[in-house]
Amino acid sequence: MAKPITSQTQSSEKALAVRQKLFSLFASRPMPDEELLVNMGLYIRSGALAKLLFLNEMYEKIVQLPGVIMEFGVWRGQSLIVFENLRAVHEPYNHARRIYGFDTFDGYPEIGQFDKRSEIISENTYAVGDDYESYLDALIDYHEQENVMGHIKKHALIKGDASVTCRQLLSDRPETLIAMAYFDMALYKPTKDCLETILPRMVRGGIIVFDELSHPDYPGETQAFMETIGPQRFDIARSRFLPDRVFVTVR
Repeated sequence: MAKPITSQTQSSEKALAVRQKLFSLFASRPMPDEELLVNMGLYIRSGALAKLLFLNEMYEKIVQLPGVIMEFGVWRGQSLIVFENLRAVHEPYNHARRIYGFDTFDGYPEIGQFDKRSEIISENTYAVGDDYESYLDALIDYHEQENVMGHIKKHALIKGDASVTCRQLLSDRPETLIAMAYFDMALYKPTKDCLETILPRMVRGGIIVFDELSHPDYPGETQAFMETIGPQRFDIARSRFLPDRVFVTVR
């Protein structure tokens, strides 16, 4: 079984204690699974809802643009699933909007000199366990088939070192343009390598989204950003819903 990840939080000890009540209420829910799946709003916390609103905020910025979506650092794959369903909401007939997810699925292989080691930034954290990649692929397949144009496969999970696999994908698919690149790897080297690889393929008006930019616990991502993009080169803004999430608009 994969090692559980306890994400860093700004919640107080009191808030964390109160949250145990939610866990208890969820465990004792008086409804069958089929009703739970269409009533998740009963249990989703405001912070998790803000993440979904943030993903929609980002998607809305690319609806009129050509190009694929790439996510670097998939972990459990929630963002990929949300992007799949947002495509069905915003542009159901755009079968050219492919979604690629890059991850080792084995956690971090090593921590570099520009990265800050911590409980969650250490070797093998964010590993998801054996066969999770197959489970996630089946889950995305389900959502895709449930939506319009479900007979056309429009996603791929790409396992391995994204520094290598991203470059290989673009070599294999030279027609690829990129509308959105979402970076959630936190580490310097893979972030820098992938930024250098994708920048020539980003369409004008496309966005590069960063999960940990300018965060003191994840200096490697900012270092990679400074060496490839820099704060003056493109327009930079923060999310309306998650103020610590930043996106860069390509001009």
